[in-house]
Amino acid sequence: MGLDTSHNAFHGAYSSFNRFRKVVAEAAGGSYPPHKDENMDKENWYWDSSYSKEANPGLYEFFNHSDCDGEISPEMCVKVADELEKLLPRIEELSKGTDGGGHIARDGGFVEVTKRFITGCRSAAGENEPLIFG
Repeated sequence: MGLDTSHNAFHGAYSSFNRFRKVVAEAAGGSYPPHKDENMDKENWYWDSSYSKEANPGLYEFFNHSDCDGEISPEMCVKVADELEKLLPRIEELSKGTDGGGHIARDGGFVEVTKRFITGCRSAAGENEPLIFG
């Protein structure tokens, strides 16, 4: 069992997708559960105060989206891709020395997984189709 998205954006275990979101959150100056800091709410994710739902709707969608069903609209896919792309240098810096394990390692590490997700989002948007999670 795991997450399979359309447009070849992500295929792997739910735990791998969670690790992917954790590194993206860290790149955005935040944390995605489970948190290293046990005082953080186990149900919520965090990002740096310079980010907001209004200024970063793509990342907000990425962090809040179900990991097992639903879809991201073509318009939102563009925003997700653009905002993830801006984080690539920081993701590369954070992931040095680790392959990410499991399906992340299989797919080339966090940078390659991020690039693949970006490409999948752009592909969905270019075809005017939603990115489907299933």
